[in-house]
Amino acid sequence: MAAAAAPDHLFHLRNNFYLGSFQAAINNSDLPNLSPDDAVERDCLVYRSYIALGSYQLVINEIDSAAATPLQVVKLLALYLSNPHDKESTIASLKEWLADPAIGSNAILRLIAGIVFMHEEDYIEALKHTNAGGTMEL
Repeated sequence: MAAAAAPDHLFHLRNNFYLGSFQAAINNSDLPNLSPDDAVERDCLVYRSYIALGSYQLVINEIDSAAATPLQVVKLLALYLSNPHDKESTIASLKEWLADPAIGSNAILRLIAGIVFMHEEDYIEALKHTNAGGTMEL
C-alpha cells in the first residue's frame, strides 16, 4: 500500500495566485505551522501577488538582504519591473545568480529568469532556464 502524501498547506494560496485572485492570495496567506521551505514558498507567492497588483515598492522595501535566495529573486523582479531605466543592472545580477552553481538550479530563480527574459523578448534565454521544468510554472 502506498504511503499517503503529506497535506499541501499551500494549495489554496497557490490556487488563488494561479487564478489571478492576487488580493485573496495575500489576504489568506497567514498559514500556521509551515515548514521553513513552505514558508519561503508562501512568501514568494505573496510577494509575487503584490508585484502582480503593481505594489513593487512594498516588495522592494520588505525583502532585505538577509532573506532567502528565492525571496531575493522576487525582489529582483520587482526592481526590474519598477525601474525600466535600470534593467541592465538587474539582468546582470540575474545572470550572475544563474551562473552560480550553488543557487543556479533554484526553481524560483529559473522562473523569474524566464519572466524577465520574456519581458526582454529574449525567448531563447527564457526557455534555456525554464525548459528543465520541475514545477508546474516552469
